[in-house]
Amino acid sequence: MRILTSIVVLCTVISASAQEALSLQQCIEQAWQKNLQVQQAELGLQATESELKNVKGNMLPNLNAFGTHNYNWGQRIDPFTNQFASTRVQSNSFGLNSDITLFNGFQNQNARLAQEANLRSSEYDLEAQKNTIALTVSSAFLNVLLTEELIEAAEQQVGISRNQLQRMEKLVNAGSSNIGAQYDLEAQVARDQATLTQRVNDHQFALLQLKQLMLMPADQDLSLVKPANLEADGTYRLENASTIYGMAEASMPEVKSAEYSLTGQERRLKQAKSGWYPSLSLSGSVGSGYSGLRTEVDEVTPAGNSQIGFTQTGESVFAPNFETTVMRVPFVDQISDNFNQFLGLSLSVPIFNRFGVDNSVQQAKINRSIAELQYEQVKQDLRQQIEQARLDAETARETYQANQRSLRSSEKAFEFAEARYEAGALNTMDFNNSKGNLAIAQSQALQAKYDYLFRLKVLDFYMGKPLAF
Repeated sequence: MRILTSIVVLCTVISASAQEALSLQQCIEQAWQKNLQVQQAELGLQATESELKNVKGNMLPNLNAFGTHNYNWGQRIDPFTNQFASTRVQSNSFGLNSDITLFNGFQNQNARLAQEANLRSSEYDLEAQKNTIALTVSSAFLNVLLTEELIEAAEQQVGISRNQLQRMEKLVNAGSSNIGAQYDLEAQVARDQATLTQRVNDHQFALLQLKQLMLMPADQDLSLVKPANLEADGTYRLENASTIYGMAEASMPEVKSAEYSLTGQERRLKQAKSGWYPSLSLSGSVGSGYSGLRTEVDEVTPAGNSQIGFTQTGESVFAPNFETTVMRVPFVDQISDNFNQFLGLSLSVPIFNRFGVDNSVQQAKINRSIAELQYEQVKQDLRQQIEQARLDAETARETYQANQRSLRSSEKAFEFAEARYEAGALNTMDFNNSKGNLAIAQSQALQAKYDYLFRLKVLDFYMGKPLAF
């Protein structure tokens, strides 16, 4: 058993020294970086930012270009010449068009403000999730340090028992004591070694819990930086719950998230009401086109005369004939000639839309009421959590003070018992009882100290102080 315990402790020390020790803040940051829920929340935040850009874009004018290239067969009216055509006609059209909403009951503005509030709410949701992880990691971090100190206390107990066993072996060999006392001390050494082994196992389990929070492999080495000052002040004055709540209400991200969520629902309600207002939009376009049917006269030449009738005296009447050569109007010329512009205003006045706007407004009112209740629920939960944390801290302080008194008394009792035992005035059973009482007092004092330290940090956290030692 002694060899096994030594090997376990040695392996723990070697693995701890094989890598750089991490502070509490480094552990928290690593947990943030690798936590899948945090990563999902960050992606959700990016999606909300993208939605905000889309909403802002709805307030800007659009601009689109178009172009066509067509062939037509059969009889039709050419759109650029207004002539009937029965042969294949090639045509092209090009243009730009744009429109912008001038007024729609401030619907776009309210949609933008609502999305901005949603974005802030998502930011605070992410911060609240990180805070929860930070508190959990802090508790696991302190638990690792606690188990380390418990190992040290168990090692001290093993050392005391071994020293007494060595002394008893000498007394037995000298004939000054009976072998039964030696057997009792050997049994006590074995029990102390078993306790040490259990403490080492508790330490490994505490490390595993911390690694899992940090998403580290179980077989990866992890050592921690022990804060320089981990002493607890049993006389520390605790702020009352109302004062702490006043600080927390103004800073806790879950409250801010609920507040911005309510603001977003109020803007959604105004956005729904904008459906009752008329909307006014401005649109415009420029364009041009080309038709393969459009021609123009290129050259006219005389082609003789032709008789077209007679005068009253019987003389013939002649009219000149001309031969005309036509050419297709060039593409560039047609684009210039056919250039056109358009500018228009469009007004839409809602009269009856099958109660669509009324239903949207009613639903928005319900959502706002839900957000109001959620906001009050978050504040109520926060107050109750702070009241509970304040009571826990006060109880932990009293427990810590009581265990400190018990530890001092147990130390004095053990010193007295050890002196009497070495003088032969106390039997082995009573000595082991006194040593066992000291071990219990040490364990309870350490657990009470770390519990008290964590409870104080929870209160500091609610008051906006960083999680550091």
